Amino acid sequence: MVTIANVHDSKAAYLLMRVLKEMCSSVKNILVDGGYRGELVDNIRKKFGYVIQVVISAYKEQ
Repeated sequence: MVTIANVHDSKAAYLLMRVLKEMCSSVKNILVDGGYRGELVDNIRKKFGYVIQVVISAYKEQ
């Protein structure tokens, strides 16, 4: 999902979750970057039933 720059990722996340539910998608787990943490992850799990897995890259450029 791509949004305009002034839409915060957390707002876009809720929109995407609603779209997935409306499409009757079989998605159960969603991988996200480190920007999606804490309350947002818990709220999405409670409201939509999705499991959010935060993936943080261990890659370091030298």
